[in-house]
Order: sequence, then C-alpha cells, then structure tokens
Amino acid sequence: MLALPAAASPSSPPLRDILRQKGIPAASPNLSIVVDKSAHTLSLFSNGTWLKYYHVELGDSGLADKQVQGDHKTPEGYFYITEKTVFNPPDYYLGSRWMRLSYPNREDANRGLNAGIINRSVYNQIVTAIAQNKTPPQRTALGGGIGIHGGDVPSFGNDWTFGCVGLTNRDVEDFYDYVRIGTPVTIVP
Repeated sequence: MLALPAAASPSSPPLRDILRQKGIPAASPNLSIVVDKSAHTLSLFSNGTWLKYYHVELGDSGLADKQVQGDHKTPEGYFYITEKTVFNPPDYYLGSRWMRLSYPNREDANRGLNAGIINRSVYNQIVTAIAQNKTPPQRTALGGGIGIHGGDVPSFGNDWTFGCVGLTNRDVEDFYDYVRIGTPVTIVP
C-alpha cells in the first residue's frame, strides 16, 4: 500500500490549485498515475512528487489481477495512456471522460503466450504496439478496453466496473486535462 501524507483527503483543493501552490507549470505537469487497488485510490505525481489522490472503484470480480477477456478484473502492472475521449453528454457507464490504458502490456502478452491463451501472432502484435507506444490489440483472449473513466450512477454500488478504474465524473474531470497520451500508469495490488 502506498504511504500518503496524513493530511491527504479526496476532498483536497482542485489539482490546478495544488499545481499552482507547488510551482508546477499547469501546461506541463509531467504527471504519472499510481492506482493502489487495495486502498482503492488513484494518486497523481509530478516528477515523483505526490500531488493528490482520488477514491476509485475497480472491476466487479474482486481484486485479483486480470487474466482473460470478460473476467471483469482490473489489471496490474505498468501501462500508459493511449487515448483520451470527452463524452458530452456523459456516457451512462463511462461518464464524462475516458482514458484508455495500454492493456494488455508486454507482461500480459508473455503470460498469455506461455499459458496458451494467445498465439505467437497476437503476442507479436501486442509487443510491437507496446514498443511503438501505441494501443495494443484490444480484441484478444486477454481482453482489452481497459481505462480510467468517470461514471456517476449510485445504484452501481462498489467496484462496479468491468475491469476499469472508475471515478466520479467530478474527480476524473479534475485531472483529465493534465494527462497526456503516454502518461505512465502503474496499477499495484
């Protein structure tokens, strides 16, 4: 579990104010994202300096690592943002903002190939996409379509996603404009 400052709170000031207070240029904050599944948090860092955290909801099949398409688990490992989308009006499930992750990554491809879940051709497609900092194939037996997104439907309850990292629309909108394609995302158990 990540050690966050004692004063940390999801209701802290907007990210733009935190960046200003820390003297970090809003135009290029050089963010990285860490999702701690056991703590249900998404933390933002700028050049290694912790900025803020948000509460998240995860896949509705428990906290284990994602293995295959349709298991509804949130993956673990090192990823990057490959795509960003604003939904206006908000999408029922994805809310107002969507940021696609580079899942499956190289480690997932290795695991999938070794377990016979994917073949060498799919493995090569994934590895090539990752090497080029692109979106890996999304329709494989390992799954795809994993991202960070909003969603404000109270009836969904806790851990309501199909494997994504879900936040309130308000929270995802707080940092969405500061995230770039290529922003690193680490998801830890």
